[in-house]
Amino acid sequence: MGWTYRINELAETVGATPVGADTTFTAVSTDTRKLAPGEVFFALSGENFDGNQYAGQAIEKGAAAVVTSQSVDGPCLVVDDPLAALQAFAAHHRARFDIPLVAITGSVGKTTSKDLIAGALGTRYRVIKTEGNFNNEIGCPLSLLQIDDETDIAVIEMGATRLGNIAELCGIARPSESAITRIVPAHLEGFGSIENVERTKGEIAETLPGDGVFYVNTDDTACLRAAERFSGRKVRYGSAGDVTLRSCAFNEAGEMVVDIDPVGQMTLPLASRDLTTNVLLALAIGLQHGVTEFEAGLRGVTISAGRLRVFDLNGVTIIDDTYNANPASTEAALRALMERPGSGARMAVLGDMLEMGPESAGIHRSVGEQAAEMGVGRLFTYGPHGSDTIAGARAAGLTEAAAFDGHAVLAESIRQAVRPGDVLLVKGSRGMRMETVIEALRTAEAQHTD
Repeated sequence: MGWTYRINELAETVGATPVGADTTFTAVSTDTRKLAPGEVFFALSGENFDGNQYAGQAIEKGAAAVVTSQSVDGPCLVVDDPLAALQAFAAHHRARFDIPLVAITGSVGKTTSKDLIAGALGTRYRVIKTEGNFNNEIGCPLSLLQIDDETDIAVIEMGATRLGNIAELCGIARPSESAITRIVPAHLEGFGSIENVERTKGEIAETLPGDGVFYVNTDDTACLRAAERFSGRKVRYGSAGDVTLRSCAFNEAGEMVVDIDPVGQMTLPLASRDLTTNVLLALAIGLQHGVTEFEAGLRGVTISAGRLRVFDLNGVTIIDDTYNANPASTEAALRALMERPGSGARMAVLGDMLEMGPESAGIHRSVGEQAAEMGVGRLFTYGPHGSDTIAGARAAGLTEAAAFDGHAVLAESIRQAVRPGDVLLVKGSRGMRMETVIEALRTAEAQHTD
């Protein structure tokens, strides 16, 4: 159904004097490459780009108006900060709709949780959710602008890289319910300490209204502490609480079979037992909104690219967890590798974990030790700290371990090592571009087959 605004209402909302006709618009854009005629273009700028340079191009493509920090020849609204204007407009838009809004943050599992929650709620309601991981100060307002008169519930993911980030996003989105998946060391270079990570994630609890609901992961002590910052209603999930895991196992097809109180048994196409926490959260939220049948909705969820997605490549099982990495998510991925059914070799390809701060070398060494102790048969690494990971692995007894300084040579070494029936985990931080290794393996296999 969408929504419609007039340019003059936008101008009043963002505190600008409009230049041009008071036309209507039904969408906004921050990218002239995707701009459609009649949309409003927000000229956002950053360290390496200046959106004002594209304002003229937006007008040529038929923008109803451009929101810029510099006057242009054409319909425009000149503001001090176009990003702040976008956020103000999104907050204004959100305020029009008296609907539940569930906000999700955490150090790991935000996107998967958001997708599972939307899948559970989608069996009964029309749900809008954050697309992909569009969860920052730009993505959050753009996600809110998906809400329209047909929306029943919104599920919004929130990320953070500094103190105050989550509180700012909550000020725009005004969540009525929220949850923290887990709080673990991540983005330490930006936050400075795990204590600051916890403080920032906890903002999602303390900014809830008094009649809101906070979902508490009872297996995470930092989440339990965060819950203390909210005096309203709490729903607990985990090994104890209102929604609890009775058992988890994997069948021969590699699917997760869970028994959850009070829902019962379900079989889900998920690759890691660590994802049971995300499932429990989705069930807890669904139950609060009257959902009674969950399995079909959860089975229909497509796990986002690079997040423990499993596929077959000429008989080799690939676990693609290349989207990002920190110590907790790497441990979970290694566990998924070792629990995968089958008798083939277990191999791990680990790119560096970025933004780990001054303790990075020791953290990577610990991951290598962990891989060896879990029983990984062969380890490949990539990145400046790859040698640290290898050193840890060898110290713990894993001799089949080698570091590489290029994606291509790494992929070729993997291709020569794997055999049908083997299971291969590929993981690393976003900046390590470990998906390149998987693409190289696909290409090499296609050429080999031809």
